[in-house]
Amino acid sequence: MSYHRAMDYISYSQYRTYTSCPRSWYLSKIRKAEEKQTWYIPIGSAVHDMIEDYLKDPQKRILTEDYMYPLIAKQMEIEPDLSKWLAGGPEAAPVTHERALQRARECFEKAVQELEDIEVWEVEYDASGSLPGLSVPVKAYVDIIGEHKKKGPVIWDWKTGSTKPDNFQLITYAALLDHNDHPFVNGWHGRYIMLAPGSANTRYVDLSEVDPEEVGKKYQKVYDQMQEKLYPANAGFNCRFCFNQDNCLVNKGMTPRAMYYDRSEEDGYPF
Repeated sequence: MSYHRAMDYISYSQYRTYTSCPRSWYLSKIRKAEEKQTWYIPIGSAVHDMIEDYLKDPQKRILTEDYMYPLIAKQMEIEPDLSKWLAGGPEAAPVTHERALQRARECFEKAVQELEDIEVWEVEYDASGSLPGLSVPVKAYVDIIGEHKKKGPVIWDWKTGSTKPDNFQLITYAALLDHNDHPFVNGWHGRYIMLAPGSANTRYVDLSEVDPEEVGKKYQKVYDQMQEKLYPANAGFNCRFCFNQDNCLVNKGMTPRAMYYDRSEEDGYPF
């Protein structure tokens, strides 16, 4: 029996997951497979929540433990063995336990410094909408929209990891804000704010010439592949960080768990 249903929207996160590894997207979105718990997801979630509360009340005392521990406790209900959680950083010194708490604290402190240069207009702004050439809406929430002292109107996205992605997420936000009925001027500059200690510094990207139709076509191409049930596995280095590594036949072989979840040969066209 196929578990595939037509999607009524797409997001940058789904686009990124599918283009990185269609099999991982299939296991998450179609099979709803039980994914590995991680240390880096609660770090990111905690930092985002800390920033939001800080912007609501800069005088509030922000304690990292108050944000991290409830998230960790919730994940422990799913997987109590912390040694099985995925972690970033070098294998010899992964960012876990106290290192994870310290990472979240340092990321928040850097975010507060960055915010000194911007007048914040919106936090977690719902920029969802349509794009020309795309048959479904794009669901999107922008971390920060505001006005920078030197750059003017800016789009920010917080990153608590150490690897800078390509600019397509920022391009997506600019396309949505320009094409739909949002109360902002265009002529955006965008930047990923890399918060992790030691991560590469990033420059602003000029988003004033973004073509919403071109962006829509890129999403439509991926959306069509999703609907065509194409689920090849892009096995490689990224498997180490994949939430579905234990659920994938290509990665784990014919284990009972992988055989239960990975029905891509029945549900689609994996090869």
